[in-house]
Amino acid sequence: MVGKPVRPMARSICESLFGHASDGVLVVSADGQVLRANPRAGELLGWTEAELLDLDPDVVVDPRDVRWRAALDTREREGVFRGVLRLRRRDGSTFSAHVTTAAVRDDESAGAYISFRDTTPTETVGVRTVKTPRAAADVIDSLESFSDMYVGVDADWKVTHLNAQTEYRLRVSRDDVIGGDLWEKFPALVGTRFEQVYRSVMRTGEQASLEDYYAAADLWCEVRAYPLFRGGMGLYFRDIGERREQEQERERLLAAERRARAAAEEAQRALAYRACHDELTGLLNRSGLVQEVESVLAARPASGVTVMFIDLDRFKLVNDSLGHVAGDQLLTVFARRLADVARPGDLVARFGGDEFVMVLFDASAEEAGRLAEEVVAASRQPVDEDARLRVTASIGLASATGTANLETLLREADAALYRAKDAGRERAAWFDEQMHLESVNRVQTELDLRLALDRDELFLDYQPAFDLRFERITHVEALVRWRHPVRGLVSPGEFIPVAEECGLIHRLGEWVLARAVEQAVRWAHLPGLRVWINVSPAQLADRGWPELLAAHLERVGLPADRLGIEVTESAVADRSRLTEVLERVRALGVQIAIDDFGTGYSSLARLNEFPIDVIKIDRSFVADLGTPRGEALLAGIVTLSHAIDAHVIAEGVETVSQLAALSALGADSASGYLLARPAAPEHLPLVIPTELDFSWRAGLHPTLEKAFSSVAGTRPLTCAPVGEDGPVPIVPLPA
Repeated sequence: MVGKPVRPMARSICESLFGHASDGVLVVSADGQVLRANPRAGELLGWTEAELLDLDPDVVVDPRDVRWRAALDTREREGVFRGVLRLRRRDGSTFSAHVTTAAVRDDESAGAYISFRDTTPTETVGVRTVKTPRAAADVIDSLESFSDMYVGVDADWKVTHLNAQTEYRLRVSRDDVIGGDLWEKFPALVGTRFEQVYRSVMRTGEQASLEDYYAAADLWCEVRAYPLFRGGMGLYFRDIGERREQEQERERLLAAERRARAAAEEAQRALAYRACHDELTGLLNRSGLVQEVESVLAARPASGVTVMFIDLDRFKLVNDSLGHVAGDQLLTVFARRLADVARPGDLVARFGGDEFVMVLFDASAEEAGRLAEEVVAASRQPVDEDARLRVTASIGLASATGTANLETLLREADAALYRAKDAGRERAAWFDEQMHLESVNRVQTELDLRLALDRDELFLDYQPAFDLRFERITHVEALVRWRHPVRGLVSPGEFIPVAEECGLIHRLGEWVLARAVEQAVRWAHLPGLRVWINVSPAQLADRGWPELLAAHLERVGLPADRLGIEVTESAVADRSRLTEVLERVRALGVQIAIDDFGTGYSSLARLNEFPIDVIKIDRSFVADLGTPRGEALLAGIVTLSHAIDAHVIAEGVETVSQLAALSALGADSASGYLLARPAAPEHLPLVIPTELDFSWRAGLHPTLEKAFSSVAGTRPLTCAPVGEDGPVPIVPLPA
C-alpha cells in the first residue's frame, strides 16, 4: 500500500490476508472516512461491508471512552498506537477491543488503518484460563480501567471477577465475593427484576438489559448482561442516578407544568362559566343565553323560537320587608322550579333582579301557553313553611319561525309582559300586532330622538308655581319639549320612557341641565327665583352626576341656591342606592324636591331619612279637594311636610275653589293651568300686576281677594297667558 509498486502475487497475498483476517480492519482517509473494510470488521461491528464504506469512524467509537483522544494523539505523534479501547456496535452496545492503528502514506494520499480484536470473550475466561501472566494481566487491566462496574459469573453462578468500580460502588470486597455464589453474596438480587433478567440470559444465551433500583447499594443502575463464549455471563453496571434525578426533576417540572396548566384551564373554565351563568341561581345569564341560542340556531337554523319573559310580582315587597337574604332564597327556589318545569332542550336564564327568561325551540303556541301556566302555578307555591315568601309571576310571550332574532323576541316578550301586568298580574300575555306597532313606534322614536339631539329639535318650556303667602313666583319648573319636523310636538310621555329604556336619558338630561342653568342666569335679577329640573333615577344612579351638575353651575356662574332638582317618589324608594348621591347634590347648595308625591311607594316617615326640601303634591290629590276625604288627606300631607321642614307645592290647580282650599289648608305654593300654562321664558308672568284700590277680605289670600274684587267690577288679575290665545283671567268665585 505504501512505497514501490506491489507485484501481482504480493498484491494477491495482501488482499487474501485482508479478506480472511481474524481481526477487523478498516482503512480510513485522512479526513476519517472509511475507504475499505474487511468482512471481520463488519461481523464485529454489526454493519455490512458496503454500509461501512464512507462511514464516519466516530460512529463506531464509544464516545464515553476518553482514551480514544489520547490514542489518536499518539498515532499522530508516533505514527502508531496499540492498546485496549472500546468500540460501538450498530445496535448501540459497546465492547472492549485491542486496537492497533497506524498512519500510512503513499505518493498520492495519506490515511490510516485500524485493526481491532474483540477482547470481551476473553475478559472472564482469561481470568481463569490465560496461559501467560502477561495476557491475564492485560485482561485484568482492561477490566479495571472500565468506568462501569463489571461482575463475571460462570455457568454455576459462581462469581469469577469484579472490578474496582464494583467494589467501590456496591461496597463489597472482591476477596469476600469471588468464588462465592452470586445469590448468596448479593441476596438483595433475589426476587427482583435483576434475577429474572440474569436467569433469562443464562437460559437463552441472548443478551439483555434493564434499568432498576438496587436497594442494597441505594443505586439506580443500567445493567447489560452478555452470555460469555465459554459459558457464564458478564454483567456491566452503569450508575444512572444522576440521569435518573434529572429525569425525575424533569418529570416533576412537567408534572408541575401540567398541574399549572390544568389549574389555568380550570380557572378559564370557571371564568367562562361565571361569564355565562348567574352567580346566585346557577342559571344562564343574558350573555350565556345569547350564546346558547346562537349555538342551537347554527345547528338548526329553521327552528321555531318562543321566548317567555318572566317577572315576579311584588318581589320588591319581599326584599323590603324580609331582607335581601330572604329575597335571594326566593329567587333560588323559583329558579330551580323553572328548571324543573322546562322541557329537555329548553333554555332557562336569569337576567338580573326578579327577571327570568325561558327559550323554547319548536314549541307550538299551545305547548308554550301550557308551559306558561305551569310557571305561574309554580310561582304561587310558598317558599318556606310559614308561607311568608310568596309571590306570583307575570309572563310575556313572543315567538318567531324561520329566521329568529333573539333580541327582537326579548323586546317583544318584554312588551307583552307589561301588558300581562297591566291586566292584573299573575298571568301570561302574547305579543300581538298592536304591540308590534307600538314596538316599531318605540324603535322609530329612539332613532328620531337621537337625531333630535343632534339637530337641536328640543326646547324648554317653563311652568311657574305661585307662592300663596307672598303672591309671587319663586319656583319655575323646566319641561323638555320636542318639535318633530314631521310629527310636530311629541308628548314627553312618549319620548321620555324611550330615552330611559335605550340609555339616551343621560344625554337628554345633560342637555336639559345645560339649557336650564343658562336660562336661570338670565333671571338672576329676580330675587329668590329657583329653576327646577327633573332628574331620572338612571341619572341619579351615576355616582359622577353631582360632579357634572357642579361643572355646569360653574360654567355659567350660577349660584347653587338658584337651582333645584326634582326626583320621583319611586326613585327614592331604594334608599341605599340614591342617598349618597342626593346628599352630595344638597351639599352643593342645590335643593331637592319629591315630584308627584303620593303616587309612589314611600311615606313621609321614610322621606324624613332623605335630604328633601320640597314636596310636590300630585294633581290627583288636588282634584279630590271637593270631598271631605280629599281635603283631609291633603291637610295631612301639608301638616306632615311642614313637620319635616319641607316646602309644599300643589300641582294641577285648575279651579279657583281648589286654589282657595289650598290656601286655607296652608299649602305654600301652587301651579296649574288656572295660574299659568307651561310657556317659553319670554311669555311667563314673572311680575304680577298689583291693584292699588281694593281692600283685603279677612282670611283670604290677596290673589283670591282680587278674584272676588272682579265680581264687584274691579279689573281681574291676569295670571298667565294661554299659548296663542292670549292671557286668561282668574275666574271669580261666586258671591
